[in-house]
Amino acid sequence: MTSIGTARHFQPHGTPGHVCRDHNRAVLAPAVAVEALRQGLGPDLTDAQLDHCAEIAERNPLSDTSRAAVRTALEPALSVRNSPATVHHRLFTLPPGHPVRVRIGDTEYFLVPVPIAL
Repeated sequence: MTSIGTARHFQPHGTPGHVCRDHNRAVLAPAVAVEALRQGLGPDLTDAQLDHCAEIAERNPLSDTSRAAVRTALEPALSVRNSPATVHHRLFTLPPGHPVRVRIGDTEYFLVPVPIAL
């Protein structure tokens, strides 16, 4: 698995801290979610299971906000079978740094919301 990279390597110098934290969370959550999916876990996984997946993904212990982002990433994938209203709701109500899973054909992806500092 490749990484988008941390905010330190991506965002310009002087980027506000909250933008950097959201960026780093958006990168972290899919890495941990992939490990959970490999183990057959879903958004209802326990904190202990989540911590174990973070350890396998070689990530630091997760904050409550990062745990929520991983759980969001583990929700059922959006696809063409979802109504436009469902897609709109899932995409445009995401908290900062929370990726969403999508399915296109036989392949699943994470849409990773990397914030930008303007």
